[in-house]
Amino acid sequence: MSSLQGARCSLKTFSRYVLPSVAAMLLFSLYTVVDAIFIAKGAGETAMTSVNIALPFVNTLSGISILLSMGTATLVAFARGRGDEEEASGLFSQTVLVMAVISALITVSVAIFAEPLARQLGAGPSTIAGTTSYLRIISLFSICFIVSYCLEVMVKVDDKPHMAIVGVGASFLVNIVLDYTFVIVFGWGVPGAAWATGLAQVVSLSIFLYYFFSRRSHLKIKRFQARPKAFLRILPLGVADCSVELIIAFLTMMYNQILFHRFGEESMTVYAVIAYLNLFVFMIMQGVAQGMMHLVSLHLGKGETNSAAGYFRMCVGTSLLFSALFVLLCQVAPETIALLLLDPSSHLLPETVAALRQFSLSFPLVGINIAIAGYFTACEMPIPSISLSLGRGFVFAPIALVLCAFLGGGRLIWMAAFFGEAACLVVSLVVLWWTRRRRSQKELLVTE
Repeated sequence: MSSLQGARCSLKTFSRYVLPSVAAMLLFSLYTVVDAIFIAKGAGETAMTSVNIALPFVNTLSGISILLSMGTATLVAFARGRGDEEEASGLFSQTVLVMAVISALITVSVAIFAEPLARQLGAGPSTIAGTTSYLRIISLFSICFIVSYCLEVMVKVDDKPHMAIVGVGASFLVNIVLDYTFVIVFGWGVPGAAWATGLAQVVSLSIFLYYFFSRRSHLKIKRFQARPKAFLRILPLGVADCSVELIIAFLTMMYNQILFHRFGEESMTVYAVIAYLNLFVFMIMQGVAQGMMHLVSLHLGKGETNSAAGYFRMCVGTSLLFSALFVLLCQVAPETIALLLLDPSSHLLPETVAALRQFSLSFPLVGINIAIAGYFTACEMPIPSISLSLGRGFVFAPIALVLCAFLGGGRLIWMAAFFGEAACLVVSLVVLWWTRRRRSQKELLVTE
């Protein structure tokens, strides 16, 4: 019975994993946000909108990495919990190789089909050139985006969470310097921002590779015995977290398409401001969930179910705290956010302020939904995790968006996120209650 209860969870331990994870995800998301700010100030609102239209491609790169990284991280954590470092390094190395191959295919494909992709993402006459240029340049660095994120996740599994901040932080600083140089000083506009972001990712990848080839790491990138069947476990475990990025990509594209055809190209600039803030909030929630997931997997591997449940509760509470701060900011000072990307004289400023106030109401619900899906992944329960995550982004949110855009008088479109997240949360809580009740019944039978 004591093995089922386990040790008490620690706020200090939770902070040790969550804070670096949140910081890394914040810096990771700020690559695109900083690009937008420099472009808006150096090249104008239309150029900034072009980068936002290309955002789903960047999200897709992150999604591919998360799909493979999070599932691998869970299996590696289980292996390390058992003391099997050889298996852990083998799984890690195999995933890195697969990512490198996928990255090469993406680079070649986008280099050839950049313009058709830009049109599919929602680029119109005034944004097609900028979006195409951004996509073509960013695709050259696909391997850096995909592999770098994987290594950032794995340093936490290797019990060095502070290294995530070192790698991503250095990359972020380089991105700022290069953005200023390329966009403001040289006046390269959208291409300059793309080169700055790509080269910054090279810095991040280099730092993480240096760590994993050093003596300090327990996990190693080395020759391995191929275990292709491992992906039958890795992929389902990664879907829930991957879906966060794919949801952002899908909904960004959907918003842009609906806004362009129903309200005109200018309305896409309003959404661009919202999209960058939304990305920022999503990454914080994802960072909190990722920090929690490693601890939950580790304690479940030791049979300490009470500790695992405690870390989940901490995750929910932390997500609500962060989201409440963002809601407060959007209600009290939305102009501050809008003016980061819009000119003070822009005629779109009043509409953007109103949209921010409405859209931000969805943030607390986002945090809880991501936390619940992450908890299921950490418990190696892919079916409820996948179902909730995919349902949230590809069922509830699109239905709410369409209803609000076409049946709600137009401006209600900015409340679509709230209605979609609320519907998903009801289902998430029901599934969580049902699965925990079943687990409690099984534990009771074991103790008897």
